Amino acid sequence: HRPGQFFVDSSLGYSDECCLVCCSGSCTRALWCPSFQKGQQENPSPPAQRRPRRTRPFVPPAARRFQSRRRGLDSLLDQIKSSGVMVVGTSATNAPWESIDADGNYVGYDMDLINEIASRMGVEVQIEDMAFDALVAAVQTGKVNVAIASMGAKEERKEKVDFTQMYHQQMNVYIAQKDSDISIANMEDIAAYNVGVQSGTLPDQYITGLVDAGKMKDSQVSRYEAPENMILDLEAGRIDLVAGDKNQAKVFEGMYNVKIIYECSFFGTGENIAVPKNQPELLGELDGILDDLREEGFLDELALKWEVD
Repeated sequence: HRPGQFFVDSSLGYSDECCLVCCSGSCTRALWCPSFQKGQQENPSPPAQRRPRRTRPFVPPAARRFQSRRRGLDSLLDQIKSSGVMVVGTSATNAPWESIDADGNYVGYDMDLINEIASRMGVEVQIEDMAFDALVAAVQTGKVNVAIASMGAKEERKEKVDFTQMYHQQMNVYIAQKDSDISIANMEDIAAYNVGVQSGTLPDQYITGLVDAGKMKDSQVSRYEAPENMILDLEAGRIDLVAGDKNQAKVFEGMYNVKIIYECSFFGTGENIAVPKNQPELLGELDGILDDLREEGFLDELALKWEVD
């Protein structure tokens, strides 16, 4: 019997068979029983209470192994190089930056860039495709190591993740139906129309700012997870204008009955790679490689290849 268990012991010689013994280590201590006969006090004290056993939260073996690996590595950069794989988040619905070709391959400016960066780090790339507005959370929670998706380093995002240096200057546009007579003289003129934006993007942030400032109503804004859907709604006349990225809009001009009617830069920002907070080694590694790629003319070659302004 284990300490703390109770059981019937008929060998004690008591006339009542319900007498109990506590296995407190010696198995000789009889608990109080009203039928005790010879040599027992009328009201003996009950046995002292045992101190509760201290328990630790259960941690599955796989989690313990993961914790051990993390303790043995000093930084995320070490982990990436040790595993030989960099897990990269993207949203592959944004040609020419990132999309999926007919053979199921991830292609585009950003895809060429991140593969070149990984090659120089001596690791392979594992792509995790998801909605654009899920990317920051994926970096923040460790679902991916980094994210690249023509993403600007806006202040709201910088509160949650860090960003590399800018690898391309971003330009924004307003898009209308090809036969539209809508005229835009300045950025805020868009407040007079029903507008479509891709959720979580810089154009979404700018238009939301107009709503927050009371310059347009939220009912005028339609937000889309897939940019193709907002272009289809524009063609169908369900919205008047789309606010988006210039290079993406140039692709849409060749595929749909739409045209660019105004160019601008909402925040004067560009494209950056998102990195988890407090990972200076990884951030420094990426920035150093971007410096080399810029000096070597690699970024200019990518811009020509993918016709990115």
